[in-house]
Amino acid sequence: MTEPKAEPKSVAKPKPALKEVVAESTEKLEQVAKEASEQVTEAVVESKEKLEAEAKQLNASVQEQLRQFKQDLLQRLETIKGQLANSQKDISELKEFVKTEFTAVLDDLTKLGKELKGDVSEISVKHKDQLTETFKRSKEHTIDAWNKVSSK
Repeated sequence: MTEPKAEPKSVAKPKPALKEVVAESTEKLEQVAKEASEQVTEAVVESKEKLEAEAKQLNASVQEQLRQFKQDLLQRLETIKGQLANSQKDISELKEFVKTEFTAVLDDLTKLGKELKGDVSEISVKHKDQLTETFKRSKEHTIDAWNKVSSK
């Protein structure tokens, strides 16, 4: 048979010293701050990657539009060349047509530039909003963690 075990005597734990509590709380707070910082860094990296992907898509789209526009312009010029004879009047008409077309091209490029600027501004605002929200969540998380640590 087994012998009855002696009950250990209740030993009152001494309350930790204030320095220990402060050191422990500081350590926990530093850990929470480090985690929040890592989360913010991850969010910034993700936002940057998304922004770069959107910029690449936008650039590819613009390049394709410019390529198509150039191709259309060259086809128009070839069509006109074939229809016009080499007379002085025809050359003057061609000159005016080309001038008109280039003016239209410049207008289209200006319009495209404004649209691109607007798109970039919109993307920047979205990126800023995402970062603001991430920082807000990190701040709230840090405050909650601090409150938990300080209430112990």
